[in-house]
Amino acid sequence: MRRSSTFLAASVLAASLISAPTALAQPVSLAAAPTAAAASQTPDHRAGGNPNSPEKLVRSISSTNLEQDIRALADIAEEHGNRAAGTPGYDASVDYAVSELEKAGYDVELQEFEITYTETLRAELTQHTPVEQDLAHTVFTYSPSAQASQAQVAAPSDPLGCTTASWGNADLTGKVALVSRGDCPFAQKSVTAAGLGAEAVIIYNNAEGPLNGTLGEPSQDYVGTIGVTRAVGQELLGQLQQGPVTLSLDLDQLTEQRPTVNILAETRTGREDNVVMLGAHLDGVPEGPGIHDNASGSVVALEVARQAAKANKVNNKVRFALWGAEEIGLLGAAHYVESLTPAEREAIAMYVNLDMVAPLDHQNTMGVLQGDFSLGAESLLQDQLERDGHEYGPAGNGNNSDYAPFVASGIPATGLLSYYDDNYHTPEDDIDNVSITSLTHSARATANIIGTFMYDTSLINSKCSAGKSGTPKSC
Repeated sequence: MRRSSTFLAASVLAASLISAPTALAQPVSLAAAPTAAAASQTPDHRAGGNPNSPEKLVRSISSTNLEQDIRALADIAEEHGNRAAGTPGYDASVDYAVSELEKAGYDVELQEFEITYTETLRAELTQHTPVEQDLAHTVFTYSPSAQASQAQVAAPSDPLGCTTASWGNADLTGKVALVSRGDCPFAQKSVTAAGLGAEAVIIYNNAEGPLNGTLGEPSQDYVGTIGVTRAVGQELLGQLQQGPVTLSLDLDQLTEQRPTVNILAETRTGREDNVVMLGAHLDGVPEGPGIHDNASGSVVALEVARQAAKANKVNNKVRFALWGAEEIGLLGAAHYVESLTPAEREAIAMYVNLDMVAPLDHQNTMGVLQGDFSLGAESLLQDQLERDGHEYGPAGNGNNSDYAPFVASGIPATGLLSYYDDNYHTPEDDIDNVSITSLTHSARATANIIGTFMYDTSLINSKCSAGKSGTPKSC
């Protein structure tokens, strides 16, 4: 194993994000839904030999391997409580992935970088008037600690609360601000409330479901920032119209610097100037096991790497990556992209991203990442999903997964990702929150694009090779 000695702080790409990635896009044109017949025809075996074509690599995908891998990561989460970056659960996940890659014959590099680790030690939100009740809430990543006792709730005339003008330059000293999600980054809402003297800010969702968010990066300018559902926010606003609303917040946050790693491995053969990358984030969130998000993407990457390693020779080098710290701002992928020289960036022909790729069969939420940045490569994913009878829809660039740093740097990208999950970032994102059928279909679609591009990228650029010899030529 080769270990990088470079130890750098990661930049934060996602500071400007307005929301957490609970929704990417709604399906527009859908393929046929998966049928029982299609699922039963999905190959399930450990192929050997030389998978030197997309068809052979697709056939080599083993649902048995996939299930073993995802159960192993679920066991790790159960043992350690979660698999968040900077925790023993993530370190154990790294050990497992490295072991599997080395068994497949790869030299593995661990690329180290530093993160600001945050952990909620205590979070209690209690309303006192006009009713006494505990309020369900989430704590934003990078929120500082906060203490507010019997504090009055205040809401701006402009419910978004993005600027002091939204508040009419009100004095919020000793109060808790209540604002809506939308229009500006969460961090801006927190900084604005802090500047007006607020003890904390509550941000309510503008869509159904809980609000999971990040402030993007650490800052001394925030106040304690928590999220609530739209229903809770609307209830509080209605009560404010009738009279004072008071509540208490007891929020204790641990914040410290910790090291973490990306995992990198690549095929031993293939052109260095025409690299295809496949990546998925290995970390989860502290709130749950992180099995759909994103053990699912990680095990697909592992299985495709495992089978691709059996190819005697490839024309274009394939580089596999398991990213750290995606959940706190895409930090691992951003660190990797920033570490590349201009020539190394230019050499990456396509990055394929996997994030939440095993949706339960009833959800039908598989998205295929596409846009000007994908160069039509998404068709290779779509073609295989259609052959397996799996429903999918288009997913646009929401800057909310590890493809974002690549696209921002001009590197083409596509991938698979779910645009909704009922159990997103909750304790229920466990082994029962994934479909092995969906997982297998995602792996087969991924094998189709990787199996194509590791021999011929002429679909997306002018670089191709003569047969299986690997001799470069212009297309």
